[in-house]
Amino acid sequence: MNDKDRRKAPGVLLVLNDVVKDMEDEFNRWYQEQHLGDRLGIDGFQRARRYRSVDGQPNYMAVFDCRSIDVLGSPAYQRRLANPTDWTKKVMPCFRNMQRSACRETWSTGEGTGGSAIVVHCKPVQGREEDARRFIKDQFGPGLMLSSCTVRISLWEADQAVTDMPSHEAVLRGVQDSVADWVLFVECYDLGQMALALHTQILTGEGAKTGLLLGSWMRYQLICERIAQRAAA
Repeated sequence: MNDKDRRKAPGVLLVLNDVVKDMEDEFNRWYQEQHLGDRLGIDGFQRARRYRSVDGQPNYMAVFDCRSIDVLGSPAYQRRLANPTDWTKKVMPCFRNMQRSACRETWSTGEGTGGSAIVVHCKPVQGREEDARRFIKDQFGPGLMLSSCTVRISLWEADQAVTDMPSHEAVLRGVQDSVADWVLFVECYDLGQMALALHTQILTGEGAKTGLLLGSWMRYQLICERIAQRAAA
């Protein structure tokens, strides 16, 4: 993918967080009853998915698919961030261990939505971004697709400038959000089988040989999926 195509790539907002224990029920009601609909009402937001961790933290994950990353810097989205609802003002200060990354989906293979997902944090060796992308496209991804439980694999590359755009919601959370570098999002239907396949692929090589540095990975179960009314029409 060249620079022009990368600019046109689909956008993804990846949010991972914990929440104060005594606010967990209200956090989930807020997400389901207000927040998902609020975001999907913004032009360019196409789909939202929520996940819960099966073995680690952060405990919750949300994935918002957008027409492009430009949607996440658009005036419509920035106005929404600057004018949070009263319910949002109550819930946001209860977020903990927040990671929020505005990304471009620069590569994918497979089709459909998996009922489970493994989130692999990674980054390219400095100056070897193309080597890392080539390794993912030609070796790492195809190797994982050999597993019968794999549904879809995608590479999300975070954009620091778009992610760091100031917002009132970030002020409400009170602590600086962390940001991913790259994320490999592996969708599947069997987390145990997928974890074994992923471990095998990780052992095939990284770093100096491939240009890709592989970090921590976490397993999540899908809670729900919602499609924007515009996209469904």
